[in-house]
Amino acid sequence: MKKLRKYIRKEIQSLHEQKSYPVPLELMDVMKDELEMRPLKRYIDNIKAVNSIPPSYKIFLHNGQDFDIIYLGDQLNNFKVRIADKEYDLLVMDDKNLAIDALNRLLTTPLPPNFGKTNPEDSEVDNTGGGGGTTGGGGGTTSFPGEEPTDDTEEPTDDEPADTEPESDMI
Repeated sequence: MKKLRKYIRKEIQSLHEQKSYPVPLELMDVMKDELEMRPLKRYIDNIKAVNSIPPSYKIFLHNGQDFDIIYLGDQLNNFKVRIADKEYDLLVMDDKNLAIDALNRLLTTPLPPNFGKTNPEDSEVDNTGGGGGTTGGGGGTTSFPGEEPTDDTEEPTDDEPADTEPESDMI
């Protein structure tokens, strides 16, 4: 019975796995050249396409923070960056410099006290509410060109969601 239950969980998880898609080259160019995030794997943990109009991407950093990059049109580098509820147009030089400063503040914020702990018994749970929502749903995780998606089949327990963190060589 235990083997059957384990097999069923594994099958359900394989059906619900998120697919990986390549990151658009324009997005990578904006992060590397305009936002000066070289090399990307030093800063970025994951990228997720947000199901929104105009198209946008949520960038997850290694320190648990995130920001959005919004594609505005056909013009070269026509992107907006949303960091901490403020938007910066990358075509305007002053906004670009302010975006880099805001991104630097985001990257240098201290880690939360229980960031990275995997054992729930080691840390206390904060049930004070607080946290905001997401900017949109949908989309899948993305992988960088030339990289193959990993096949992690670790089983999540009923209490915690599946871990969608990519390997460090994915970025």
